[in-house]
Amino acid sequence: MQKLWPLVLLVVLSACTTSQTTEKGEAKVRTKSLTTPNIMLVVADDLGLNDLGCYGNEIIETPRIDALAEGGIRYTAAYCAAPICSPSRAAIQTGLHPVRIGMTEHLRGTPRPRDCQPLIAPKNAGRLAYSYRTIGEALQEQDYETIFVGKWHLGGQNYGPTNHGYDQSYAAGPQGLPRSFFRPFFNGNPYPELNSIAGEDDYLTDAIATLAINALPTDGKPFFMDVNFYSPHVPIAGPPDLVEKYEGIIGDDPNALPRPHYAAMVERIDQMVGRIVDSLEARGLLENTIIMFTSDHGALTVKEVPGFDAHTPPTTSFPLRGGKGQIFEGGLRVPLIVYCPAMFAPSVEDYPNVNTDYYPTITALAGTAETTPDGQPIPSLTGAPETDRALYWHFPHYSPQRGIPAGAIIEDGDKYIEWYSDVDSTYYFQLNEDISEEIEQRDFMNDRTRELANKLQAWRDSLGARYMVPNPNFSGEACE
Repeated sequence: MQKLWPLVLLVVLSACTTSQTTEKGEAKVRTKSLTTPNIMLVVADDLGLNDLGCYGNEIIETPRIDALAEGGIRYTAAYCAAPICSPSRAAIQTGLHPVRIGMTEHLRGTPRPRDCQPLIAPKNAGRLAYSYRTIGEALQEQDYETIFVGKWHLGGQNYGPTNHGYDQSYAAGPQGLPRSFFRPFFNGNPYPELNSIAGEDDYLTDAIATLAINALPTDGKPFFMDVNFYSPHVPIAGPPDLVEKYEGIIGDDPNALPRPHYAAMVERIDQMVGRIVDSLEARGLLENTIIMFTSDHGALTVKEVPGFDAHTPPTTSFPLRGGKGQIFEGGLRVPLIVYCPAMFAPSVEDYPNVNTDYYPTITALAGTAETTPDGQPIPSLTGAPETDRALYWHFPHYSPQRGIPAGAIIEDGDKYIEWYSDVDSTYYFQLNEDISEEIEQRDFMNDRTRELANKLQAWRDSLGARYMVPNPNFSGEACE
């Protein structure tokens, strides 16, 4: 099947650069560069923007990630392309919006519509098709060793990482979550490497870090490694030593957030990021390695479904509204930290980006810039000019986190949300003055909101968005 080849940028971008902030539309000032840097993308699962110390959390200790932020670039307006895992991860891999791929929901089959839901969700792609070119494939063609470790959740069997451009793959497949963060991690032992290469690590986050460290190339060839932790996703269960620590700090009040188990899971991610950084340094690789740290979407902020509801809700997105599975800022904003002192001067960047931008950014940093219809190279990393740009979302699903089907557009700090059910109509927020989305200007239609509504509709139509249809069994009774 023919690949959907990305467009090659007309302007060749520098392989790696530092930048100084300039006026919108001007290229960044580039002062340093390296040839064929190693690139490591680290993705947490369900980690909220404000769960890290460097983003203002005063309870959870994350000194190693904070150090990367202090010595690198910390982004304050980084977004995911969808507030749920599989579509967001597909966006990272391909640089394409989930709407274009037809994967707007996480891979869980087709949920049966409930009678109390007025709309039925459209069909969702069940795997990432071969026709979509990934970061792995692009970097393979640039003679990079490509390695994928951890959560994939974009298809199993013949649709895993090794069939999507990765030379090596460890603990990666169709699973969206482990059975337990303690051994045995998954039903049926699908990843023997967790019991061999990872050794005796008895906590899954530790084992993923060990797999990544053991997979670091030793032949001097440049590498791209995509490390995906399964935490702090449910089941919420932290390592006992850190749980005890946070029980002493937070106590056992179920209304106190974050919960001790969740805080322990986040600090363990921090410790394992530190292990990986230390290994890079010990092997003489750190100076020539770009480290990007992010999350697939916002944090879980509600009580989970039965079976996974222990220690939930685990955290809060405050001062942002909402969380995972919801179209509010708490579900869409993610941490993004990029560290490489040999290339980038420390800074804090507020220019918006979305994770469809990772594909063109990473390929530019590797030496041959590619872009896609939905992604743009991040200016502070590539020297590309800042442009006027709207960000779009289309989430035609009822999420397990009680998110309501909706679409949204953000442009110049204005956010317009259109609800697809007849429960509500529209919201309009001015994020620069109301980051918490507290001032609900509902059904507030004027020239500006009509302009945003028209742009959102035109965007959906241009991508062939799949729409919901009325539920013939809708009863109007409240869901439990």
